[in-house]
Amino acid sequence: MKRIQRLLLAATLLGLSGLANANLSFLSSGSATRTEVFNLAGLPNFAVGTSLSLGSLVTNSPGVFSFTYLGEESGFMNSLHLSNGLNLFETHAVGTSINATMAGTGALPFSFVEIVSPSPSASAQNGGAWSPNTSIGLIGTNLSVLGKTYAFVLGYNDSAGPATLGDWDDFVIGVNVVSQVPEPGVYGMLAAGLGMLGWVGRRRKQSEVA
Repeated sequence: MKRIQRLLLAATLLGLSGLANANLSFLSSGSATRTEVFNLAGLPNFAVGTSLSLGSLVTNSPGVFSFTYLGEESGFMNSLHLSNGLNLFETHAVGTSINATMAGTGALPFSFVEIVSPSPSASAQNGGAWSPNTSIGLIGTNLSVLGKTYAFVLGYNDSAGPATLGDWDDFVIGVNVVSQVPEPGVYGMLAAGLGMLGWVGRRRKQSEVA
């Protein structure tokens, strides 16, 4: 009986542990080559001629996600905009974070925006349209930056195109999972496991009394 209880408890705890980690992944739409050194403080250096993937960051689980400003090296003013109206700007201190909640799955709800005065702004929407010569690149995964580890580090390039400078450090962010909203089926599984634990406990008590 104790063995059954231990197995049920282990299964329930395993289900609970799965709630804390939404599954983020980077969907590549192509690759590019750096034509300028990537050398932001606290991040790995990448030389001219190194390649990286371009694309979008997606999740297969609803949840809350954090976006942290890690620095920039650009002659233009760039920023990060979330669909909930929160923003990160170059005037923020490195390490400043904002959060976004996703009720569903798919591309995380953010855009990089470049202010080119007096022309209209250029932008690159995660999972959406990119203005000409702009792009979102994957700098790395599980990178430690200034004492904190980020699941994904992404960089914005405000001038990516043929015969232009490309280093993807015009605005750099780190992305982490804050919490995951479990699917309804997971709640049912956990409730069933806890109910089974209670039933086994009652049966054991009845057998001890008898």
